[in-house]
Amino acid sequence: MEKRTRVIFLGTDWESVETLRVLHEDERFDVVGVITTVDKPVGRKQLLTPSKVKEYALDSGIEVFHTEKNVDRYQKAIDIFKPELIVCKAFGELIPGFFLEYPKYKSINVHFSILPKYRGAVPIQKAILEGERETGITFMLMAEGLDEGDILEIYKEQIQPNDTNLSLRERLVKKSASVIGDVLQRWIDGEITPQKQDSSKATYCWQKDISKENAEIKWEVMEPEYIERLVRAMIPWPIAWTTVNIQGNTKIMKIFESELLEILSDNTPGTLYSENNQLLFSTKNPNLSLRVKDLQIEGKARTKERDFLNGLGRELI
Repeated sequence: MEKRTRVIFLGTDWESVETLRVLHEDERFDVVGVITTVDKPVGRKQLLTPSKVKEYALDSGIEVFHTEKNVDRYQKAIDIFKPELIVCKAFGELIPGFFLEYPKYKSINVHFSILPKYRGAVPIQKAILEGERETGITFMLMAEGLDEGDILEIYKEQIQPNDTNLSLRERLVKKSASVIGDVLQRWIDGEITPQKQDSSKATYCWQKDISKENAEIKWEVMEPEYIERLVRAMIPWPIAWTTVNIQGNTKIMKIFESELLEILSDNTPGTLYSENNQLLFSTKNPNLSLRVKDLQIEGKARTKERDFLNGLGRELI
């Protein structure tokens, strides 16, 4: 058997775990160490909780290391693990250049967009919000600039009309895990020629774009098609929301599932009403209404459209 390539893996959350698992189980690679974020307080009791990547690594006997955004600790990681290749997926730290350049086979990042479009933190949500028909997975050499490295391979993926951030992300995670081993091996074997990005075509997306504030539905301003996409892009967090008047009280309504229907409404945009046992919002387009199929009223449990109309929303019927 040929010598296995020594790999350090950098990652944090559940989507990183799948990539790590595949590499760990691939006999072509030897994952000698994992770098991930430190344990963080979670929940009401603020219990210190390890990242999903750390949990998997410890269960699998892989050494875990924390850099904590400290340059000296990145150097220490090199001294300890002496990697031939670094692989990164959703890590969340700015990484110093000397660390990226150290390995024989450099450092490779898995990014969920078709670069150079949507460089940055939230490319899946941004693609849905902008009404893109496709997105993809870019395997790229890492550079100190934000997602500016040379491209090794791109795999495209269609965005389905009902895709949420979560459903699309799950497909991309599965697809990237299925191909990463072969992409890395072809790179190691010298079968891939890196391609420069055309930075003049670059667009960017930031974590702040997907915030609770930006998840508010603005009925008078937003096109109905954008609102429907907003609902899908904000799953599973922060969830699109609006304010409604329920039994004389103003409450926040979170919307988990919706669809646009060709239903005529002369109501003011954002008016909540019911027609044919459907829960609807009027939009700025009088010919289109947003049907809400899954929702949560502030202070109440998440509920389906029918149950809401039979309960809190019965005055709308």
